[in-house]
Amino acid sequence: MKKLRELGKIKHMSKSGMLVVALNPAYIPKIGDKVVTRKMEYVGTVNDIIGPVSSPYALVRPKNPEKIVFEDLFVVKEYGGGRKGKGEGSRKGSRKKGDRKRRGY
Repeated sequence: MKKLRELGKIKHMSKSGMLVVALNPAYIPKIGDKVVTRKMEYVGTVNDIIGPVSSPYALVRPKNPEKIVFEDLFVVKEYGGGRKGKGEGSRKGSRKKGDRKRRGY
């Protein structure tokens, strides 16, 4: 299942060819997230987050620098998997064999 999270509007293009996008400080995307338009047209990926915490900017590396659409951009969040998720913290009590002796239990 895919969900769109609003990224922001393109402010301008940097000299290095990156798109500078003003972000909402309530939601900061991860580096490497896919960036699309409202019509799910692939624009590029988040390359870096810059600026102060109160008003951050994202640098997006465009797939096609010649064809850039200056409209609202979104980040694609994909959900899926089983009930237990992707393994983050799912085995919080596990230890390697023999850890008990080293810790002094």
